[in-house]
Amino acid sequence: MPSSVTVDDALRRKIKKLAAELDTTQGEIVSRAIELFEKTLSAESYSPDPEARRLISEAAKRRQDIPWRKKVREALRKPGPHIEDLRISRWSEVVENKP
Repeated sequence: MPSSVTVDDALRRKIKKLAAELDTTQGEIVSRAIELFEKTLSAESYSPDPEARRLISEAAKRRQDIPWRKKVREALRKPGPHIEDLRISRWSEVVENKP
């Protein structure tokens, strides 16, 4: 389920640099940034009504528990394939080793 997002060159370099420094994927960097952004826009920042804040907070917690979101977060934490596995010259080896 790959997707692409258009960002300017400066932001792309920042994401790439952070991913390298933290030894993680660029997708994980974007995911963490979105989570941090969502936390800063907590219920307190846009609703003075305590009941509304409670309902919004509960909805945000439920959203984190959606099964496909958990799968995506887990997939982003796992390392991707090694560059040697992606080389075209090795594809014949992979096909030959299949049962």
